[in-house]
Amino acid sequence: MRQAVMGALAGLAVLQLGLAATDMRTAWIQARDARDAHALVLAARGLAGALDAQSAQWTASFMALQAASPPAAASADDLVEKRRQADQALDTALEALPANPALDNARQRLAGVRQELAGLRRAVDQALHQAHDTRDPPLLRNWLAGEGALATAESRLGREVVAAAAAAFPSADAVLAGDALLARRDADLAWVDALTQPPSAVAAPLLDWSAPSRPDGALAAATGRFTAALKGRRGADEVLAALADIGAVADRALDHWAAVPVPTAGWAAVKAGAPLTLAALLTLAILVTLRRGVFLAVSRTARLMRDLAEGQVAQAPALLPRLGRDPLVAELHSALALYWSHARRIERETQRRERAERLLTVERKVLGMTAGRAPLSAVLSALCSGMEAELEGGLCSIVLVDAERRHIHTGAAPSLPAAFIRAVDGVAVGPSVGSCGTAIHRGEPVIVTDIASDPLWRDFRQAAAEAGVAACWSLPILAGDGNPLGAFAVYFRTPRSPEGWMLDLARRASRLATVAISAERAAEEVERAKAAAELGNRTKTEFLANMSHELRTPLNAIIGFAEVLENDLRRVPAQATNTGYAGDIVASGRHLLAIINDILDVSKMEAGKVELRERVCDVGALVAGCERIARARAMEKRIDLVIAMAPGLPPLLADDVKIKQILLNLLSNAVKFTDPGGTVSLTATINPEAQLVIAVTDTGIGIAAEDLSKVFVPFQQIDNVYARTTQGTGLGLSLSKGLAELHGGRLDIVSQLGQGTTVSLILPSQRLLTGGAGEDGRPSLPPGVMAAALGDKGA
Repeated sequence: MRQAVMGALAGLAVLQLGLAATDMRTAWIQARDARDAHALVLAARGLAGALDAQSAQWTASFMALQAASPPAAASADDLVEKRRQADQALDTALEALPANPALDNARQRLAGVRQELAGLRRAVDQALHQAHDTRDPPLLRNWLAGEGALATAESRLGREVVAAAAAAFPSADAVLAGDALLARRDADLAWVDALTQPPSAVAAPLLDWSAPSRPDGALAAATGRFTAALKGRRGADEVLAALADIGAVADRALDHWAAVPVPTAGWAAVKAGAPLTLAALLTLAILVTLRRGVFLAVSRTARLMRDLAEGQVAQAPALLPRLGRDPLVAELHSALALYWSHARRIERETQRRERAERLLTVERKVLGMTAGRAPLSAVLSALCSGMEAELEGGLCSIVLVDAERRHIHTGAAPSLPAAFIRAVDGVAVGPSVGSCGTAIHRGEPVIVTDIASDPLWRDFRQAAAEAGVAACWSLPILAGDGNPLGAFAVYFRTPRSPEGWMLDLARRASRLATVAISAERAAEEVERAKAAAELGNRTKTEFLANMSHELRTPLNAIIGFAEVLENDLRRVPAQATNTGYAGDIVASGRHLLAIINDILDVSKMEAGKVELRERVCDVGALVAGCERIARARAMEKRIDLVIAMAPGLPPLLADDVKIKQILLNLLSNAVKFTDPGGTVSLTATINPEAQLVIAVTDTGIGIAAEDLSKVFVPFQQIDNVYARTTQGTGLGLSLSKGLAELHGGRLDIVSQLGQGTTVSLILPSQRLLTGGAGEDGRPSLPPGVMAAALGDKGA
């Protein structure tokens, strides 16, 4: 009973201390997070102030632009200074904003809007010095839209800062600050719309304020004043004052929030852990008091238990004769003896498991380096270092055999002296060549416990003595086919015989070395095979290019003479049959010439000799040129050819000849593999990633899913009834894919067997001449920024 009471008290004290530590840690973290959140609140206060400065500066600029005559130089300088101060206020607020990954997107978005707005502001500054009737109204609208986008981005960043601060430093003021920033964002956008639209077109929904998350009279009054000023078309000063009132609500909420004291982390931790710590100390005091009152035998037993727990008892505890008369003490000593036996067994098992875990770490590192194609010397050095950490006092090395398996050289020996490495490097493999050379020769482990007396080390005994090594165990490193790759050796500075676990460790190291060395040699074989394959591919390409040139010269002559013959025979009515034969020669020659041209183009593509001659092209004109050629082929097969172009497609910077070649190949394939009465359509649009997409869709035979991977392979034709009845070499799609990739684009194909196929040419947005200027050549706000602003307004 006494032991149970003392154990319960000790456990209670430990539990109380553990709970106290947990409470202290939690309080420390909460106080630290609250301090970081407090910094965010201060940064949000700066962002709210920057909103007022931004609204004031662009409103002043707009009013100056509405004047009948350009402002005086001093007034223009004042406007520039106001903008500089507004930007400085925003920069100061952003610099004060602590780093927070959750805010990165909003910060990047704000930076992007500011960068896009810079060009418009410069254009507005130039317009200030122009006469009123020469100023560009679209420029002013784009500029005001950009200012609205900037206000939206600032408001969003401010609201996200408030939300991040509220998560760690909650306050009722956070809700009011967020509502005020949201109302301020909507008011800025409404003010922009009021300035850019006639009085009858003011957007009423912007003035219908949604109910705030927490009702507040000041916010309602401020929004009411702004609504009244905006609907009444009052002066800019009154509108700006109303905007400032809305911002003032956010400022007051943030100031009140920032005034809440933040406790220091240390004091919060002490305050949280003090009650349980005092309770634990009281429990320990009770425990000490009880312990002093137990019998001498129990005290002796307790000391023995402590010694057992600390591992200071080398033998099983024995019962003292003078204490043996107490059956309780005797039973306790018996239990302690059993505990000692189990503890020793657990200790040995723990050591074995810890060793196994460390070995797994070494193996993962070595295998990771091998997979990552690290140098073989670095991999083997890491393996030796890892084994040395487990073999206390051991010095590990790995030697490799040459290709003829006659000599060895050092692969890694991070801890052996350089003089010893030079002494054994390059020696011949043999039956009496130290431990490593002998192990490689025999193909089995060689254990030398004392180098000074072992005959295997007769020729290297002096080098070993100078290096200070006295024992060496070596295991051969064998490939999967049994051929030796090298040997793994462990040296000791004193004569020593291996234990079982040490040999197991050496065997694992040998197997790891086998993996690393085999992987390195396999990689070298792959590189050699790859080089040979690339050489063969280049040779094939050059051969095809040369042959194509050699064939085109006589073929052009055949086509030319056949055309002359055909024209001459047409003048002789009696030669109608021969005229048809001459026409067949011309058609066949031209078909063969087209095939040779395709082969030549593919050869140039593979050889990297195709160059783009880029110019600014009209997408509609490119499509129209291809349509004229393809429509004749479609009409021959009674196929409906449909062209659908998205309106307002921007100009394209590309090689127009090669783009036409791609489109004609796609249209030709679509017509070729579509039955009479079917439909082939070509569409040109801009996708959400601002890329040009020209898609050719047919209602033809389609392609099976398992065959889609073959369509871009040169000379590859899908094995179906059309592949056997239609002409072609299988080069069209391969060539088109290569030309698309030269433009930085790609070809995508979607097909369903029996339903039809869609092949899309996708060109990157960098080739579309958009952004930075409007249709009249003046700066304009890119569509992405305007869309972002409108999307935020509806959020």
